[in-house]
This record gives sequence, structure tokens and C-alpha cells, in this order.
Amino acid sequence: MAYLLDENIVGFPDPELADPDGLVAVGGGMSVTWLYNAYHYGLFPWYRYKGKPYWFSPDPRMVLFPKEFRCSKSLARKIHSPRFETRIDTCFREVVECCASVKRKEEGTWIDSEFVDAYCRLHDVGVAHSFETFLDGKLVGGLYGVGIADYFCGESMFHTVSDASKIAFARMVEFALMHRTRFIDAQMYTDHLASLGAREIPRHEFLQLLENKNIDRSYFGRWRNNSVVLLLGGNQGDRISLLLKAVGQISRRIGTVFAKSPIFETEPWGFESEQSFLNMAVAVDTDLKPMEVLRIALDIEKKLGRVRPDETQDNKDPQPKERHYSSRPIDIDLIFYNSQVMDTPELQIPHPRMQDRRFVLEPLRHIIPDFIHPKLHKTIEELAEECSDKGDVKWYF
Repeated sequence: MAYLLDENIVGFPDPELADPDGLVAVGGGMSVTWLYNAYHYGLFPWYRYKGKPYWFSPDPRMVLFPKEFRCSKSLARKIHSPRFETRIDTCFREVVECCASVKRKEEGTWIDSEFVDAYCRLHDVGVAHSFETFLDGKLVGGLYGVGIADYFCGESMFHTVSDASKIAFARMVEFALMHRTRFIDAQMYTDHLASLGAREIPRHEFLQLLENKNIDRSYFGRWRNNSVVLLLGGNQGDRISLLLKAVGQISRRIGTVFAKSPIFETEPWGFESEQSFLNMAVAVDTDLKPMEVLRIALDIEKKLGRVRPDETQDNKDPQPKERHYSSRPIDIDLIFYNSQVMDTPELQIPHPRMQDRRFVLEPLRHIIPDFIHPKLHKTIEELAEECSDKGDVKWYF
């Protein structure tokens, strides 16, 4: 039997007390406080009746663990097609309203105007987010949900062009792997979700996942469109100070640094030197394009005392393919930019030699161990285990 909630007292009964259909309680409200508490308890509002929200906790629960995402070859081709563009948090209300307009098997939709306004309030405080697919500049698909601690609760999706919602879903998974999101709550079983790798787990297992959440990894605010991974290193001057200054400049000029690896001491690679390197990796959320990130990274290097040999030769190519390795105060390499593959005279991403260098892989495995290399189709953890490089890489601090 469902519990009747007092709208003036925020709180929910134990989700395990749900009826066979998963209904736990009726009533309460749709304010930010009510919704935020509900998702922490593993509840979600499905519809309203006579102004009262109905709160559910189904058994079993549909969940996607990001590493289990299944991407068909045909979907992968569309994801990488230049015709499609994905964005994050650029038109949240429009995405929710499009989800509300989807024709469903059941009559009508649970996403009424009160739902739309409620989730827009969650978005305004940086808790609800949207992943969006554009075709020729027009919104053609997307999904929205709620970010809680280190998991994401998907709410609804839509498409007006074939596979556009799947493209947004794949972007969400890519984001999850980069940010070490433990799981994506998909709520209820559908064949569509199952085809993408989601599966059902018992409610008690789902609630245990919630108990183990890491509140320190809560990520409030607008999510940026892109994530870039950079490797920093140097073996001249005050190595620690230069690394920290570089991280500060990256944070101010490129975007939000959401993950930093420990600092490692490593042998010089490609040349001999008495002074070892200190290396670390950082992951950054940004709205900048790849070449914009590269230009700023090079400028940060220059301001911190880096002089590249090619600069003394009046070479305008900022990232020549023939590298001459030598000691330097700071080096900032672009390793990943989302899962984008790019090969131009100026920039290659993913970094073409990262899989062969332990001093790159060890810092990376501390911040994005499950991220999948878009060309090699292996996780960072797998690449680190397989790496043949025997160079000495020690944890510095």
C-alpha cells in the first residue's frame, strides 16, 4: 500500500516497502528539495494525479554500467559522422518539452507542465542535465536526467531523426566513462535500453549501489560540452611549482579541472638526461574546440619558460610530427578530446604514441581507467597492462 506524504514534511518511506508495481508513496511536492531527496533514496516521480506526484522504486531496476554499453557499427558510423553534433546542457527545457511530446503506448504523458518546470528548476541549480543531438544545427534528439554524486539517473529521451537519441545516449556514456560515473539508472526495462547494454538488477542491489555513493564527486553546475585529457611533465627548474602553475593556468584558461592524477617521477624518454621528469595527467571540461585548447596549452608552456626547438627555426607548425626530445621546464600534451579522432599537420588525437609510453598510461589509469581508446578500442587499464615499455615510473606524490 502506498504511503501518503505530507507536502510540508520532506521525507520518504523505505523503498523496499513499495507495492508490486513499484509504487512507494503519493503526495509531497515537486520542489528542488523533494526531487533531490527522492533521487538520493532511489525514488523517481512517474506521473501526477489530482496534483499529487506518485513516487516509484521498481523491482527489478534497469541499470547501465558504462563499460557494458553496446554500440553497433552502424551507430558508431553515425556518431562519427560530421553531419551530427552533440552538445550538453545547451537547451535543457527544449529537450524536456520534446520528451513530453513523444507518443507513447500508454495514453498521454507523465511529463506535464509541472514536471517540465520542476526539472528546469533542478537544471537551474546544476543538478539536472541534458545530452543533445543536432543535425545541420537543428535539435533532433536528446535525453535528460539527474546527476547525483557519482551516478546519473536518466529520465526520458526523444528523437525526430533515426538513431538521434542513441547518439545522445552514447555521448552520455562517453561522459560517464570520462568522469568515472559508476552507473546510469535507466529505471524500467525496455527493449531499446536492453539493446544498448542496460540490464535489470534486484532492487536491493540497486539500493546498495546508492549506499556506496561518493558524495565528494558530486558535480554541480552546467556541464561543459567537451572533456579533454592533458599530460603535463617537465624536468627543469622547480618541477613541482611548474606543474602546479600549469594546472592553475589550465583551470583559468581552458576549463574546469575535474580530475588530477598523482605526480609520478619518470625516466627521460627518447634521450638521456641526469634529471628525471615529473609527470601528471589532468582531465578538463571545456567549451573550447581542439585547436583552441592546443593554442592555449602552447601559450601556457611558453609563459612558463618552454622554448621549443622548432620555434628557433621559424617553424609555424605548433605540433610537428618529427619531435626532437630534450629537457624542458614544462610540456603539455593533448591525449584525448572526448572520443574524437583527429589527424592534421597541427594536431593528432588521440595522441599517436600514448599506448607505447608507460609515463603516459600510469597517470591516465588513475583518472580514467575505464575510458575506451577510440581507435584501439581498449580501456586505459587494458593498455597499461599490455604496454611493453619498461621505463621506470615511480609514484612521487
